Amino acid sequence: MVNTVLVTGGAGLVGSECCRLLVSHGYDVISIDNYERGEIFGTDGDTEQNADRYLEHENIDHRVLDIRDETVTGLVAEVDGVIHTAAQPSHPKSIDIPYEDFDINVRGTLQLLEAIRKDGENTPFVFCSTNKVYGEVPNYFAYERVGERFEPVDHTLYDGFDEGLRIDQNKHTPFGVSKAAADLYVQEYAELYGIDTACFRMGCITGGAARAVELHNWEPYFVKLALTGEELTIYGYEGYQVRDVIHARDLADLFRRYLEDPRSGEVYNVGGGRENSISLRESFDLIEDVTGSRIDYTHGERREADHKWWITDLSKVRSHYPDWEIEYGLREIFEEIATELRNEIDGA
Repeated sequence: MVNTVLVTGGAGLVGSECCRLLVSHGYDVISIDNYERGEIFGTDGDTEQNADRYLEHENIDHRVLDIRDETVTGLVAEVDGVIHTAAQPSHPKSIDIPYEDFDINVRGTLQLLEAIRKDGENTPFVFCSTNKVYGEVPNYFAYERVGERFEPVDHTLYDGFDEGLRIDQNKHTPFGVSKAAADLYVQEYAELYGIDTACFRMGCITGGAARAVELHNWEPYFVKLALTGEELTIYGYEGYQVRDVIHARDLADLFRRYLEDPRSGEVYNVGGGRENSISLRESFDLIEDVTGSRIDYTHGERREADHKWWITDLSKVRSHYPDWEIEYGLREIFEEIATELRNEIDGA
């Protein structure tokens, strides 16, 4: 039975939502974060303020700690479950810092898995993987313009990509490679050592706790530029590229359900699905409706290994966890982001 959960990257978007949701369900939480996002993305990407805003609760023991620090291994023996959200999360940034990307995403994950193998008997492990493990493979399919978005020519892909998509022999960026390596380690520790682990291959996760930076979390960054009147650069595909968006709180609820009913060695694609899918061009209209401001934009070169179209096929995860539902629609998500950013801008 799970009573205490270790959340790595606890001050981040997904981590902070996990901490808050778990506490609301009666769990005790140990949260760790080293605030390195501020170093990677600059002041606008710093998550330290999230700790002050979201983690002040008597049942959340928040500590400033790096997952690569050996003292982290001792924490595993104190908990009944682990949600591993800490990462270097940007695929364009990873091109500039490949070693740091590897060190955080692979070595950090492996250290946690080893701690569970040695000291965390029957400790379920949730790993935040990414759809970037599939690299450019989604771009190998044919798409056509339908209104303000791309759609696949092959209509059997209407509901999105499932877990059978291949990961090898294509470009990923170092981020995609490091996450794929960690993903395979997580699976191997289930197969070889019998640990209850699961990889959740996620797409566009966002919410009010997301930091508005260009290289990560496009939704708040777009909203921020609409509010400030700054010009946006659209990298490739003229804005017709499609993403499916999921609120981090919905993701946290799925992780909770996994900890309570773990299935060893599973891999799940997780995102907003067809219902929460939107192209960048379509987002301009929604953001204008929410903020009252239109985004001015220009075009730039396509980013390496950037997906032309991604919608998540949720069939597998819904079949395994039929009581889990996506509660937050696109409008609710963007309204929450706009409210948080207005408060931040007004308080600056």
